[in-house]
Amino acid sequence: MDFEDLTKLIFSEMKSVLESNQGLYIFAKERAKFEGWLKVEICKILSKQFEDVIPEKDRIDIIFQNWVIELKTINTNYRYKNVKRKNRPITRNIQRLLDDIKKLKSINYTNKAVLFIVFPTNHNNQKWQKHLRKVSKLLRKIEYSDFKFRDRIPGVIYFGLV
Repeated sequence: MDFEDLTKLIFSEMKSVLESNQGLYIFAKERAKFEGWLKVEICKILSKQFEDVIPEKDRIDIIFQNWVIELKTINTNYRYKNVKRKNRPITRNIQRLLDDIKKLKSINYTNKAVLFIVFPTNHNNQKWQKHLRKVSKLLRKIEYSDFKFRDRIPGVIYFGLV
């Protein structure tokens, strides 16, 4: 499966789950991360198409066929209605994502990708765009899809080819 097909598969299934899940809405309004849950959901989606989905192998979040994927959830400190105001170290979150991308560049797998969800924000948020440019420089391709958690809390799912 190529990057474009994999993006369609993941986005088509993840977007509806992100928008309808009451538990995720609670996490989003509290600006709490949900990376462990995301790993389970991505494994579930991939296992419908691939038999060899393996989480947490070789210090990689998910491995299947000739793909490896690292996952991140990035909670911002941007103000939004219906979201508690909390300080969140977005710069540290971005650095962890950049570190994952660099790690993937150094390992010997055919296809390498990062999947990350950023919230609360939308893709066109100017503050977020500054961080996204740093990430995009390290990727060969990046795709995204805006979505809304319940109560109209905005988020974006990204999938980047390393």
